[in-house]
Amino acid sequence: MARGTYVTISVGGQRLQMDQSALCEAWRRPIRAQSPAGSSGADLESPVREGAGLAHQPAMAAISEQLQNMEKVSKDLLKLMAGGKATEMLKDNLAKQEQMIDKMLETQKTTKQLIRELMTTEENVARKLSDREEELKASLQKLQKIEAELHQAREDEATLMTRTNELRKELEALKEEIRQQERNEAEEADSSTTAKYRVHLYYLICHIDWDYSCDPTVIKGTHYGPDIAQAINLDSSQHSRCFISDFLWSLVNTSW
Repeated sequence: MARGTYVTISVGGQRLQMDQSALCEAWRRPIRAQSPAGSSGADLESPVREGAGLAHQPAMAAISEQLQNMEKVSKDLLKLMAGGKATEMLKDNLAKQEQMIDKMLETQKTTKQLIRELMTTEENVARKLSDREEELKASLQKLQKIEAELHQAREDEATLMTRTNELRKELEALKEEIRQQERNEAEEADSSTTAKYRVHLYYLICHIDWDYSCDPTVIKGTHYGPDIAQAINLDSSQHSRCFISDFLWSLVNTSW
């Protein structure tokens, strides 16, 4: 890795930072200052040419002074480099700079790797979150479907319970009706037996054979008296019940 190495020196109370390679090159080529009075200009190339006049003498003096200062600095640097301290310091600084640069490059490489891993992790997390959201959405839809089915089942259960109660009430009413019919049949059976007994008793008393095939408003039959049989034909709509009762009792023989 090619890099320029700079050296900071103190000359005349001033701190100067100069390139080491340039200083070494300058030291290999000795610097010779040109006096302002009379050189041909072969030793030093400068803007001052022969015959320029007295107007350029201050500039020549300044350049000469700068060159002398640079020569002194070069000698001081040469002494420092001859002592080995500057070289060691430069080597140490260079090694430290290389280590720092290597560390920076390694850190940059590690940072890039971490960024890539972080981006990959973020992509994986985003994909997992998307999958979880889809699973959650499907679970919510399934839950809503189950809740709807449960609500419908509860409504059906309530309807079925209501219908069951109605059927139970109808069954109880039907059982009560059957029991009532059984009681009525028993009563009717008793009444029929009693009626038959009464009819038989009436027949034994009055000797009247009733005709049940006639119209309900017509009282019809035959009375068998001790001497003759007498037909009975009365219209209940034209006679009162008292008259009919008296008439029928008048046919009964009281001598028995």
